[in-house]
Amino acid sequence: MKRVTKYGLLMLAGMLIGFPLGFWHAQTTIGVGAKILSQTLALSEYETLANLQYSQADPDHATDAQRDLLSFMRRLRATQEVALPTELDFDQAKVLMRLALLEEQAGYSDGFQRYMQQARETLCHSLTHCSFTEKQMREFIAQAEANPRH
Repeated sequence: MKRVTKYGLLMLAGMLIGFPLGFWHAQTTIGVGAKILSQTLALSEYETLANLQYSQADPDHATDAQRDLLSFMRRLRATQEVALPTELDFDQAKVLMRLALLEEQAGYSDGFQRYMQQARETLCHSLTHCSFTEKQMREFIAQAEANPRH
């Protein structure tokens, strides 16, 4: 009987310690995963629609779609703690470079320069050593356009 009581108390102590620790551990691991999944899914769906308009619509609608996507990305960063900030920076830079190319096609060199500078700053936000030339930026967007993720 003494042995049963001893093991019963050990099981009770294990449960009293294990349940709170398990709950805390689940929050830190599963909670982070759920946050990443929800942000990635929302951004992915929005990007898919904006990219479809970019590739299929006329320049005015493509520009509007990219500006809406950029606005969504900025609101996401402003209102939430972004789970994958580096990936968001690269996606945001890609959108800014697309806007720059659309401005260039429309003949607005000021808009082109403004968006390219914003794209450069966005890329440099997540990198330690940063000095991109316009040629490198064009190569980046050409590569991104050739290998779309969405």
